[in-house]
Amino acid sequence: MTEENDSGLDLEGMSRYQMRYAAGIYWLLDMSQPGYPYKKPAPLNEQGARIWEMTGRGMDIGEISKKLGEWYEVSPDEIRGDVREFYEQLKQQGILS
Repeated sequence: MTEENDSGLDLEGMSRYQMRYAAGIYWLLDMSQPGYPYKKPAPLNEQGARIWEMTGRGMDIGEISKKLGEWYEVSPDEIRGDVREFYEQLKQQGILS
C-alpha cells in the first residue's frame, strides 16, 4: 500500500529525497540516484521548503494550508491552491507521483 495524503499523490517516493540548505536556497537531492545520468537537485523557495517538511511529517493539504495561513496571515483557502500547485510541479519533475 502506498502512502497518500488528500492531494491524491503517492508520497512514498519522498524518502528518496533529502532537503538541504546551501547558498541561501533550499535544495531537494535525490539520494537514490545511481550517479549517471546525474539528476540535478531541485531548488525550493522558503514556502516550498515548509510545504515539503510538513508533508514529510504527514500533514495533509488542509493542515498545511492552515499552518501557512497562520504564518503568512492569509486565508487557508488562498494557500490551498499554492500547495496543490507545488505538488503538481514536483510531480512534473518526477519527484512525486
